[in-house]
Amino acid sequence: MLDKAVAAALSSLLLLGAAAAHADGAQVAELVPVNPPTMYYPAPSSSGPAPAPRTVAPPAPAGADPTEKTGPAELEDGWEGGPSRDRDGKFAYCAIEGRFDTGHVLMIARNVKGEVNLGMGIPGAELPNGEQWKVKVVVDGKLTRERRALAPKPDMLVIPNGKDEELYTALMNGKEVVFASDADRMAFALKGTKKVLTDLKTCVDKAGAVPPIDTRTKKVATRPDELPEGLGDLLKAAGVRDVKRVSLENVPKGERPADMAWRIGPIVGGIRERMVEEGSKLEDLSAGYVDAMKKRCEGGTPTASLSAVENLPGLMLRTGSVDCALKEGKMHVSLTFFLSPGRLFTILFHEAQEADIGLADKVRDNLAEVLRRLAVNPPSAQPSAQPSGASPAAAQTGKP
Repeated sequence: MLDKAVAAALSSLLLLGAAAAHADGAQVAELVPVNPPTMYYPAPSSSGPAPAPRTVAPPAPAGADPTEKTGPAELEDGWEGGPSRDRDGKFAYCAIEGRFDTGHVLMIARNVKGEVNLGMGIPGAELPNGEQWKVKVVVDGKLTRERRALAPKPDMLVIPNGKDEELYTALMNGKEVVFASDADRMAFALKGTKKVLTDLKTCVDKAGAVPPIDTRTKKVATRPDELPEGLGDLLKAAGVRDVKRVSLENVPKGERPADMAWRIGPIVGGIRERMVEEGSKLEDLSAGYVDAMKKRCEGGTPTASLSAVENLPGLMLRTGSVDCALKEGKMHVSLTFFLSPGRLFTILFHEAQEADIGLADKVRDNLAEVLRRLAVNPPSAQPSAQPSGASPAAAQTGKP
């Protein structure tokens, strides 16, 4: 059962007072990823015969000059990554990626079976979906593997390697890895891989129960007010615009009311995701969360309401709200709860003062409607083009 101590703060002063001045801080370390790393398992597969491998080389990033650099691409800063979960909230694999000075992104993923995928992001490429290419993976000119690369996305190649500890060790200790086809060659300098691939294996061995992997010196790769893509897409699908992330880095971990927080005009939102015990019921989880919130209404009068639990295909959903009537005015928190078959309990909340209660409730109701639509009519499965653990909201855009 979810510990009541994780209930969200009812007063936005706790959420914002210590954090609003630091909106450029890093992502909260214990956040369960809302969207997975770029790499994924399983590798794309086809029910029919595999297409004949092509020998055409994948293109360089848009605007790149292939004659400008002859040596291996150099890592721009460091590596980042961590665990990913499947659609049911179960741990699936861990992955890391690093950006190089040629514009390419090198990706390495490992699953619980010890199978490894290598990947290369090629910004601006338009690779044909489902095609295959013959490639050689060569580490330091000594270890060679003949593989087939696939294009799950127009700007990404994936090279499945199966379980190959010799290759994994070579990547940890090597200085350079080369991807070579009959028509082209791309080399990457292997900097910092001994540590990061050790951390990647630990991430898998501990089923993702580790902090994010991050060896970058510049910790914020995107704008500091951006949310992860999957979460951002979910809010966009609910008709929410102009979302600004709020940092919680200056709030002690045990006191953080959310894994990640954001501001939408006058209201403040947040998300919590936690694995719960086998057999946990959304009715009990949500009621316990609401009771804990009511107890935080110190010096005020708390009231709450909860809808009936909706048992949707692959998802249980419930909405509600909590109010705290204080001398200074009413604080209102709108709530969206959902529980996956894999026991991942998610809470989305939006806090508002009395004048903006309607806006907070509208966001809640729109989010619930998006989740209903996705549960009943999930996006078409496209294993060759979408990470298996991607948030279903990533394929959903537009206002409900």
